[in-house]
Amino acid sequence: MHFQLIVQKYSLGMLLAAPTPVLGGFLHTTYRLDTAEGSFAAKVLNPAVMARPEAYANMLRAEKIARALSAVVPAVCAIEADGSPLVKIGDEYVMLYPWLTSKPLFPPKLTPRHAAVVGDLLAKIHTYALEPGQSPSDKPAPNDWNALCALAEERDADAVWLPGLQDALPELRSMEREAAAALEIPAKRTVAGHRDFDPKNVLWKGLEPSIIDWEAAGPVDPDAELLDALLSWADDGRGDLSREIGEALLAAYRARRSDPEADWDALCAASAKGPLDWLAYNIRRASGIGTSGDSERHVGESEVQKTLRALARRRNELAEVRRWLEG
Repeated sequence: MHFQLIVQKYSLGMLLAAPTPVLGGFLHTTYRLDTAEGSFAAKVLNPAVMARPEAYANMLRAEKIARALSAVVPAVCAIEADGSPLVKIGDEYVMLYPWLTSKPLFPPKLTPRHAAVVGDLLAKIHTYALEPGQSPSDKPAPNDWNALCALAEERDADAVWLPGLQDALPELRSMEREAAAALEIPAKRTVAGHRDFDPKNVLWKGLEPSIIDWEAAGPVDPDAELLDALLSWADDGRGDLSREIGEALLAAYRARRSDPEADWDALCAASAKGPLDWLAYNIRRASGIGTSGDSERHVGESEVQKTLRALARRRNELAEVRRWLEG
């Protein structure tokens, strides 16, 4: 990446130190830039993602949603250059943000008080109505798990994660069928959502949050996003769910918004589609398809194993969350 060109494009003055990579991103790469005008986070977008025909427009739409929602929640928006939040530097796209000293929180530091703040934030996000003409994205295509497994076997028959994938195939195919059927049921209401609202994307200073990484923002069924939030925020980091965290989040959310007619059977089945697609993407990435180097391939390998473990727990976790939702 041409960091000096980024500094020039955004009129940041001179670099005061060598840019340093920021750990934690699973898709894009972020660097800290210390300049004469202050400190910034430069997100270099994954070239494989940006090569998709719809990617540029989706990024602009997501940033527009983040800017609109910044009136009601602490959304961190990209800094514009030449009137755009998305800038091409050489062959890569960059988004620039102010550097924040706040940090994400995970168990055991994540408390019910934080969860209550999160539930209230999510409910505020879901009060934002979409503009006329906006609608949910086309239903995602089903994954061919046999073909993905065959690809992995062909690329690296000794991959450490391959046996786990092979063992999981019957359950993956079952989840895919159930999700596809559930996604045929039209959403009763569609709002703008963050669509990646998990602990890594909320930064904290005390009990003051900042919501980052809005690149996936778009139309969503609010109850579907609530379900995903409960699964991710209540994860205690040891393979179980924290009822105390989950119920604190849910109570705060329902104090502002509630839908007693939600079809939780369909929503639970459809909720597997996100992690299934993430698994499929990372199988390709771990197999060297559409990657920019070994480091990205290693991220894919790690995410395959992590996602397989999460999917193995999913049915039990959904049953637990259903008890909170219907209790």
